[in-house]
Amino acid sequence: MLASLRRNGLVDSLAVTRHHHATTSRCHSRHIALLARTADGPCWKSSSAFVLHPPAIRFVSTTPPPTTDAPAKEIPAAASATPTRKHKVDLRPGPIKSQKSSSESVPAPASSATPNPAPEHSPASSQTSTESPTLAHLPNPAHVVIETAKEDAQEAYKHGILAPPPPDASWAGKLFHQAKEYFKFYWNGVKLINTHRIRVRAIEERVKAGGAPLSRWEARFIANYKRDLLKLIPFALIVIIAEEAIPLVVIYTPFLLPSTCLLPSQKERIDAKRREKQRTFANSMKPVFQNVHTFSSANPDAHVKQLLDNTALLAYTGVLSLSTLGPSPLRLRRVKKHLKALAADDVLLARENLGQILSADELREALEERGIVTEGLSTDAMRARLNWWLSQTGDADSDPVRTRVQLVARNVVGQHDAAPRA
Repeated sequence: MLASLRRNGLVDSLAVTRHHHATTSRCHSRHIALLARTADGPCWKSSSAFVLHPPAIRFVSTTPPPTTDAPAKEIPAAASATPTRKHKVDLRPGPIKSQKSSSESVPAPASSATPNPAPEHSPASSQTSTESPTLAHLPNPAHVVIETAKEDAQEAYKHGILAPPPPDASWAGKLFHQAKEYFKFYWNGVKLINTHRIRVRAIEERVKAGGAPLSRWEARFIANYKRDLLKLIPFALIVIIAEEAIPLVVIYTPFLLPSTCLLPSQKERIDAKRREKQRTFANSMKPVFQNVHTFSSANPDAHVKQLLDNTALLAYTGVLSLSTLGPSPLRLRRVKKHLKALAADDVLLARENLGQILSADELREALEERGIVTEGLSTDAMRARLNWWLSQTGDADSDPVRTRVQLVARNVVGQHDAAPRA
């Protein structure tokens, strides 16, 4: 029995030793437990001490005491062996993330007392925010065209030029009625050009037969007919292809419309734009006209080409309500052609009692053709200004174009006879 107890105790001691050997596998040296049999009795004692590396490892399976944070977790052994890498700095500017995306990716703690920094605004966003109010106040061109067409139609209804739609007509019915009335109006205007052709032919035959010479009204009527005849073909193509584009033509390219196909409100708008252009050129380019006046007075033998350089040609085409497009030779040709026509008109006015029979509208038109701004002038003032012009053009021996170039410059700079203002 004692032998079995000793045998069982030896087995238990060997099992404990194997367990301790498994727990101390990380140590550099291993220990060997030597058990010796003593003469004191049935007790086994260890004949040698255990050698443990490190000494803190325990050999008994007991409940461990509460532990604190080990320093090995704060400073890992592998981290000390690997050198830290510096953060890569990208010098190129990248896109700025929105505040929403950044807040979703890295949520801020609710208990944080530090306020978030204000979001940065790029120059493009700030520029858009400053320009958006300005762009919002600009009128839409489509709305401008629609409103202008409506106003023209209302004025035509008031004057009886176009028949108004029935009161109980639907939206489609009103649109069809308006298109039909416009087509009838333009068709009558085209037929009126043919009527003018017959009348012009009769006037020319009378003059050729030795009858009464042309009056100023007849001369202007023939010139107006010839301008309408040149505009007839492009206008007819616009009416046949796209009649709805007529309001755009009236607003942006009024020179394509014949005079017989203009509503009264459309003609007033065209005249207002022409007067505004003339006044702008006369006020803004007054030093240019002063230079022309000074140079022509100092050099009486200078030709028109010497008097009018590129800047002066631009000023003269603007104040005479001519087209300012094209190179300088084309502008010079327009100015010379217009001034030659004025010379012929001056002869007719002088023959008809210096324009005393002209109405107020005819007086205004005659002065504006000569580059004279009529804004603020009364009827008597306009008549006095026309008399001054005609009194300076009576010399038949002088160059008619050069003389009128000087008169336009004198009028703009104020070197004309004083005329009473309204």
